[in-house]
Amino acid sequence: MFENENIFILELCKFKTYDKNKLKELIEKSLDYPYILGQLLFNRVGGVAYYVLKECNLLSKLNREFRNSLKAIYDSNTQKTNSFLISLEDLSEMFKSADFNYALLKGSYLVYLYEKGLRTSNDFDILINQEDITKLSNVLKENGFVQGYIRNEQFIPATRTEIISSRMNRGETVPFIKTVDLPQMKFCEIDINFSLDFKAKQENDAVKNILKRSEELISTKTGNLFTLSASDFLIQLCVHLFKEASIFNWVEMGRDLSIYKFMDIYLFITLFMNNKLASELEKTIFEFDLHNECYYSFLYAKQLFGIENADFDELIKKIQPNDLSYLNQIISPSDGNVYAYDMDFESWLFFSKRKEQLYEVKHD
Repeated sequence: MFENENIFILELCKFKTYDKNKLKELIEKSLDYPYILGQLLFNRVGGVAYYVLKECNLLSKLNREFRNSLKAIYDSNTQKTNSFLISLEDLSEMFKSADFNYALLKGSYLVYLYEKGLRTSNDFDILINQEDITKLSNVLKENGFVQGYIRNEQFIPATRTEIISSRMNRGETVPFIKTVDLPQMKFCEIDINFSLDFKAKQENDAVKNILKRSEELISTKTGNLFTLSASDFLIQLCVHLFKEASIFNWVEMGRDLSIYKFMDIYLFITLFMNNKLASELEKTIFEFDLHNECYYSFLYAKQLFGIENADFDELIKKIQPNDLSYLNQIISPSDGNVYAYDMDFESWLFFSKRKEQLYEVKHD
């Protein structure tokens, strides 16, 4: 129904490899711009779309309300990124005295790979060993962070019962939050992770080993911060993406799929993929049995963004699982039920009522 519109959206997201002539040809067609705008904003890629159209000198060919909306998002993203970078500088000051291994995940490193205005992050994710949670908690508390939640733009402190329950029952800590009142960033929120969602027999050993090979790749004015090595970082993105894309609760919330998550992988592959990285990825994927998660993420990132890289193609072949039926299945962990859908992936991604298209294939 929106075939040309969806092609246009995905082309706008290829900010490293876009085809200007293809975009011009699509603009000359009668496109549904309200639909396009909605999808761009819902998938958190409005800033990227504005950047690409500006680079191609195509903004003047578009409806004023459409381009002004994208510009507002781009400007807001730029402000938010500047605030995010200020908070990273504060974190680097805090972590100078850290006597434990840690790694900042996702946006904290990606913010340096994207140009300003293209991608934003809502919080800071930190991976540590489980036994170091108290040490990190003390560092955060000493610097004004309090455990709690943001509800309706207001900070609500967590009760002692909530803090204990979250740790014991869900294996996670209540977020640490500090009011910073920066532009587009009222609060600085830190989520502590001590699990990788890897199917490792020794989860704690897996985290320990991965943290040992973390690298000081995040450079700020006040010092450097650790993040995962390139292969571990990319795998963590894949595992996180797949977890949300394949779990029923996320489909139910309408938060299972978002183009920006695949865009992160597209950017990483475009910037860094070579034979050495492909070998490191293959080794870790086999070590932790992450074939399903990485094959899913790589396959669809390549499909959506048209990634052309021989080393990447070879890696995808090597990690392909024997059984591919899982690619269109959704799992409900609470009851073990398995659901499926009958759509190609691109149609599934853009379909707004995905839950309604699921049917049960296995009942536990």
